[in-house]
Amino acid sequence: MDRGRNTPGLAKTRPPPLVEQREAFVRTSEGRWRDLFARADFISEGAVKHENDEAVWYGTTSVILTYPEPQRAEDRAWLKAIAEKDMHVHVHALRCAHREAQSRAPALLGRTLCELTFYDDPRGLRIDVDVQAPLIERRSATRYGR
Repeated sequence: MDRGRNTPGLAKTRPPPLVEQREAFVRTSEGRWRDLFARADFISEGAVKHENDEAVWYGTTSVILTYPEPQRAEDRAWLKAIAEKDMHVHVHALRCAHREAQSRAPALLGRTLCELTFYDDPRGLRIDVDVQAPLIERRSATRYGR
C-alpha cells in the first residue's frame, strides 16, 4: 500500500440537487422528486356521475410540493417549466391522484383518463390532476335453485 500518494480524503455525502444544469443540458433527480412527493400535501375531491347507464368517477387531486429551501419567483417559474416536461413528476403525480381517487370512489376504477395542470405557488409547486374513470361494479352472484 502506497501511503505517500496524494489522494483525496473522505468526504460527507450530500443529497443531489433537485435540478442540475450545464449549458443546454438539464438533468433532474428522480430520488429528490420522490422525496418531495413523499412529503407533499394532497387535497382530493370527487363524485360519481351517471352517464349513458354507466357510473363514472370525476375527481381532482391537488398536490403541493414544498421545495426544500425558499425559492425566488424566477427560480419557481423555472422549476415549474422543468416539472411540466419531466416524466418522473408526471408519473408520481398520476400515481398519487389515482391512489387518492381509488380511496374515495365507491368501486374499482376502470381505465383512468387524467389531465395535469401545473401552477407556481408561493409554498412550492402545485399540480392539479383531473381524473375521469368508469367504475367497475361487481355483479352480485346469482344462486340457482334446484
